[in-house]
Amino acid sequence: MSSGGPGSAGHGRSHHGGEPCHEVDPRVGSVAAHRFHLVVCNSSSEEWPSRVDAMSPAISALAHGGARLPGRAMVTLSDFSPFKDTAEKSSSSTVTGGGGGGENAASKYERIDVAVFPLGLVAKQLDSDGVAALLRWLGHEVLPTSWSSTHTNLPQPPSSAFEHSWLELTNNRHIFVCTHGTRDRLCGIHGGKLLAELRALITSQGLADRVAAWATSHIGGHKYAANAIVYPRGDWYGTWCARCGSGSSSGSDSDSAVGPADAQAIIDAATRDIVWWDAWRGATNMSKMDQINAWRFYNDSADHVGGHGVTGSHPSADSADPFTHWIPKSSRRKSSVIGS
Repeated sequence: MSSGGPGSAGHGRSHHGGEPCHEVDPRVGSVAAHRFHLVVCNSSSEEWPSRVDAMSPAISALAHGGARLPGRAMVTLSDFSPFKDTAEKSSSSTVTGGGGGGENAASKYERIDVAVFPLGLVAKQLDSDGVAALLRWLGHEVLPTSWSSTHTNLPQPPSSAFEHSWLELTNNRHIFVCTHGTRDRLCGIHGGKLLAELRALITSQGLADRVAAWATSHIGGHKYAANAIVYPRGDWYGTWCARCGSGSSSGSDSDSAVGPADAQAIIDAATRDIVWWDAWRGATNMSKMDQINAWRFYNDSADHVGGHGVTGSHPSADSADPFTHWIPKSSRRKSSVIGS
């Protein structure tokens, strides 16, 4: 993996028979390499302190164990609600007082539902021992080489290890937006606006049966806020930095930084299984250099066919090009529909 900044690899080099490289967008390559995103479900941004990994023993075990998994797992909290009954209980037990933590949080999150993206597995009501069982399964059974587009070829968790079900990801799409304002105000401001725009468009366009947008805690890259991840593809987007110059935390927090066009581009990418290259940061299970090379590959191809579009074709796992995700275009898991 390259140790330089995302933009540094694009300077002073040539490729493709001596043609000059495109200057790499500074967002590209900014996604830290990870194989899994472990989402603690049925949470609320009102509960999140700056650091969420100590809110309960189960969350702490998940965060520390995820960091030690082969290929690493990212852990966040989210209002993602895979099961209606659990969501209703959660909404009536929101931790109050701003910033979460303490005895109330430890009690609410004594047992946690954990969604594993991009696999689509939801492990239910895990205590610390259940978290350990989930991590053992992910670390010892689920390998990139064992992935298949049919669930029968993916090692199944032992029925005695933890209760679980599978999300339906063949048609359904989930968009996670960082709204973690106690960690960085830009995420709270721009992320909150993007999430509201996404939800409004999903409703107005009649997509609620197959597309959902969720709030998530810190995923990294405050200066690129608003930040979003689209599953099951695992593409990351940062919508703001191109408008704000330096993108520093002292930059403008004007509402104009995020608008409906950004939300529409993300929805188009999710529903059409394409990439919004103009705001692409990288993707799950890609190294920094793979992210940079994939971006260059697209830009070279766009030049050869006559220019750049707002969206473009994605180097998918079904293609023959060298810049592919190990996950397929869609995961064929069977279980609950969005919000069921």
